[in-house]
Formats: sequence, C-alpha cells, structure tokens
Amino acid sequence: MDRQSEIARLRQRLERDHWPRLQMSLIVLLTGAVGFLVSYALLAAGVDAMALRYPLAAAGAYLAFLALLWTWARTREHDAWSEADPTEIGFDAGNGRPAAQTADAGDGDWDLSAADAGDEAAWVVAALAVALCAVLAALWVIWIAPALMAELILDVALAGGLYRRLRRIETSHWLSTALRRTALPFLIIAAIAAGAGAAGAAYAPGAQTFGDMLAVWHGAG
Repeated sequence: MDRQSEIARLRQRLERDHWPRLQMSLIVLLTGAVGFLVSYALLAAGVDAMALRYPLAAAGAYLAFLALLWTWARTREHDAWSEADPTEIGFDAGNGRPAAQTADAGDGDWDLSAADAGDEAAWVVAALAVALCAVLAALWVIWIAPALMAELILDVALAGGLYRRLRRIETSHWLSTALRRTALPFLIIAAIAAGAGAAGAAYAPGAQTFGDMLAVWHGAG
C-alpha cells in the first residue's frame, strides 16, 4: 500500500458515489459569493480603491474556499473508508455604503474628460482578463476535484490518526495539498484584479466598482 494507490481508490469511490465535480461546483459558487460579500464589506468600510479592494476580496474568497474544502473533507472522512479491509482497521485511542453608491471625485462628478481611447481599451481588456481568469480557475478546480478531494480525505484521516492501517502511508498536511493544487489560479486572479482596478481608476477617476465604470463607458459612448 502507498499514498498514490490510496488516493486512486478514494477517487474511484468518490466518482462512483459522491459526484465530486458537482460538489466542487457548489463550493466554487459559495467561494464566489464570499468574494462579492468581502468586496461589499470593504467598500462599506471605506476601502474605495478597486486596485486594493479586489485582490483583498480574492484573498478573502480563497480563505473561504480552503475552509469549505476542510469542512467537506471532514464530513467525508469516515464514510470514504467503508470499503477498507476490516482486519486492518482499528481506532487509535491515544490520539455601511451600498456598492452602487457613486464616488465624490472633488466636485461630485466623474472626470469624463480622462476617459480617452487608450484608458478605455486598458480597463476593458483588464476587466475581460479578470473574468476569463476567474472562469478558467473555476473550471480547473472543478476538473481536478476528484483527485483533489480524494487526497484531502486521505490527509485529514492521516492527521486525525484514526486508522492504524494508514500509518504506513506517507503523510501530508491537508493545507499543503490544497495550496499546492489551487493557490496559483487564485494568485493570478488577485494580481489581475489589482491591475483591472488600477486601469479602471485611471479610466474613470472616482469610480468605486466595475458598475460605475460601465456607467461612465455608456455615458461616454
């Protein structure tokens, strides 16, 4: 028995009985909702700069994602081992403002004169890049869900010391596993979100959200 064979066995069981990609899709949706709520809360707290608020929202969403993964793994820790050899299993007894509110840019109006063609192209490209990266990251995490979830279950079970048969398997902390498989897409989203926020601020000084920038864009058109 080794780590990879146990992960493969768990993956087969998850794919047969638990629809891991569907469950990961729900986790991703909840993660996105948390990101929006964090952004709204930061805006209400006075964090107006999109270049700062959006990456902070992405970081908050990622923390929620990790918490949801850990919670899911704990709920599946026991039933995932129902096919294990009973002769090898034993318990170890020793172990404030709405997001649509407009900004005050000095005289109460946006500086539409700053919205030249170059700025417009920059923020549109940045906004599209954020959306594309978010979609690709979500699809990537959903695609790898069976292997990721199987490995997380194994790590949680090993950390809990519940099964003597697992002591022979190489251990890894569940957080290390989750970060190794998912951190890079979230870092890319946070970096591009910061760039998009900066581009948006240059295009529409005083704008606090992408909705504000769209309003300026339509007004300029």
